[in-house]
Amino acid sequence: MSESTRPPVSHQPLWYTLQTFSNNEAKVKRNIERAMATDDAIRGSIEQVLMPERTVKETRNRKERQTKQKLYPSYLFLRARLGTADGELDEYTWSFLRQLDGVMGLIGGDNPVALKEAEIRSILEQVEENQNKVLPKMTFAVGERVKITDGPMMNLSGTVDSADVNHGKLQVSVDIFGRPTPVELEFWQVERDDRS
Repeated sequence: MSESTRPPVSHQPLWYTLQTFSNNEAKVKRNIERAMATDDAIRGSIEQVLMPERTVKETRNRKERQTKQKLYPSYLFLRARLGTADGELDEYTWSFLRQLDGVMGLIGGDNPVALKEAEIRSILEQVEENQNKVLPKMTFAVGERVKITDGPMMNLSGTVDSADVNHGKLQVSVDIFGRPTPVELEFWQVERDDRS
């Protein structure tokens, strides 16, 4: 599509989706934020860069650790003015974004498509919802066999009766003296029992 037939681009700040190569999201976000701090033209057109994440915890070798997990792998969200006052594409900002190392492009290609209000509202709600939560990295299904790795029942195996993902808790039936005994455990206290 030639520039003369390109639809007008809004001068108002809107949310756009920037696609990155796998595992390049943080690097691209840092580079955009660095440009926002040092380049007046970029600062005037890009208002915010969002990389939605949640904190997850996992236990390895009896040590609990927390890591960040991307909610939208390979995508960043930009609140930006990509159009000039006369409806043309802001070539400076457009070129800057396309030439960033690790960037595949904006959704919509040469005609960037802004997110609908409901779409960005949903994304922002997810960010808000996950802001202060720590969720288990691994989830378990009812009926799955697990081995207890911590606590007084360590090294015993059992079957998951119920799983509360929001609170990271499991109800597990463990055979003690030939009878199933329900035990409440946290996700990090168990691992999948591959021997079953």
